Amino acid sequence: MKQEILHIPTPFGEPLVLYKNRWGPLDGEGLSIVSGLQGDRLNGMMVASRLSRFLNDIESGRETGYQIRGNIQIFPIVNYKAWETGNPVWNFDSQDVDLTFPGMEVGELTETICNTVIRHTAESDYGIVVQSAEKHYDDAPHVQLIEPNRKRRNLARSLGLAVGREVSENPALVLNLAKRWDLMGLHPFILSAGKPQTYQPQYCDLLVDGIVNFMRSQGLLTPTREKGSQREMAFFDAEHECPVLTREAGLFYSEIEVGTAVDKGQKLGEVRDLYEGGLLEEVPAPEKGFVVTLREYPMVHEQECVAVVLRENHRRGFWPFG
Repeated sequence: MKQEILHIPTPFGEPLVLYKNRWGPLDGEGLSIVSGLQGDRLNGMMVASRLSRFLNDIESGRETGYQIRGNIQIFPIVNYKAWETGNPVWNFDSQDVDLTFPGMEVGELTETICNTVIRHTAESDYGIVVQSAEKHYDDAPHVQLIEPNRKRRNLARSLGLAVGREVSENPALVLNLAKRWDLMGLHPFILSAGKPQTYQPQYCDLLVDGIVNFMRSQGLLTPTREKGSQREMAFFDAEHECPVLTREAGLFYSEIEVGTAVDKGQKLGEVRDLYEGGLLEEVPAPEKGFVVTLREYPMVHEQECVAVVLRENHRRGFWPFG
């Protein structure tokens, strides 16, 4: 069910209206799913749209395989003004929405939007942010965990992704939606897959299936078939991430794909001169592991990150219990 949660007049006549979709009993266990924090993260918004259609079909009786038991709500587009232009931020205030939480009930437009999302998700038990990589990068599908304890790692397994990573602490993290959820007592998860300004159906299929499986595993959806499953997951602590930096400035030519396993010393790509194309450096993998993030935009400066490798020898495996 589509619900209006914020209505603000604008100087142009048309008001800014923020919506959420909600299903299930208000007193049931709660899940909030948020996408569209940046206006160019198309995969997240497509996932939210597909999940909304799926839940509407259950509610209307067109999808007979499930019953909705939990209080499920989806916020498909938060940064509406940025989405209109296809940019990560709204040009008027240039604020990164995911660094503006908890916002203010009375304040700038972006702060009011963030505060509205916080108030409407406060009673949930779980929160999922769906996003893509930062500008110029591509992410292999994975789940990010804040303060990953045993319960959260176990919950993350039902999201169906092969890789989990800990979100490293930094001063700006307190302004992040998932971190605010953590401070509010929710179990937060960040699903990241793909790159900005691109719709990648194969990644969206994976995320939709994973979120549906999560809802089944936690009893938010009651299937007429078997209960949601849990799969193996390789989990990587934040201190065992290896950013790969260039020594030279130029054009980076990748020779691998994101989401692949690499050996220590394996060539990830090379940096070549912008004007004459001469080889400036070969970029090796610093450790054996998994390439979770890879640079898409070729122009690089000295000491710029072109990949993130998760060290395989330090990963923790999640295995099904009993």
